[in-house]
This record gives sequence, C-alpha cells and structure tokens, in this order.
Amino acid sequence: MQPLVNATVYIVDDDAEVRDALAWLLRSRRLLSEGFGSAEAFAAILQTRPPQKDPACVLLDVRMPGMSGLALFDQLVEMQ
Repeated sequence: MQPLVNATVYIVDDDAEVRDALAWLLRSRRLLSEGFGSAEAFAAILQTRPPQKDPACVLLDVRMPGMSGLALFDQLVEMQ
C-alpha cells in the first residue's frame, strides 16, 4: 500500500508496545512512521541525517528514562 502523503511521523517512546501500536495505526491510515526507543536515539539520528524537506511530525512520550520528551522538545525548538 502506498503512503497517503510523503510525510513521516516519528514515534519516540520507550515502550515498544506503544510504538508498535502507534505505527500500526498510522500504517492503517497510510502514513509512514519511524520509531525510536529513546529521546537520545532520535536526537542522534537528527545529527547524522541531512535536514528533510518533506513534512514530518514527532509524537513524544513525555516521561522516559534519560532525556525526557519535554527536554527533547526543547532541543528541537532550539534547532529552528
């Protein structure tokens, strides 16, 4: 099944079952997603990938071990 739009929803959550459920839901609506098990993992990817021009959305778990979703959000805001 082809994606509905050329956009990616990034799921950042330390609970693998939540990531999988959200990814399944997004696939059922023909949306692309990519999951990360920690805020640090997502932040590391941002450092290695060139900035994307396609639309994107980030779903953040607020409370995670290590860097919280709120701390990651603040980091994302600073990057703009």
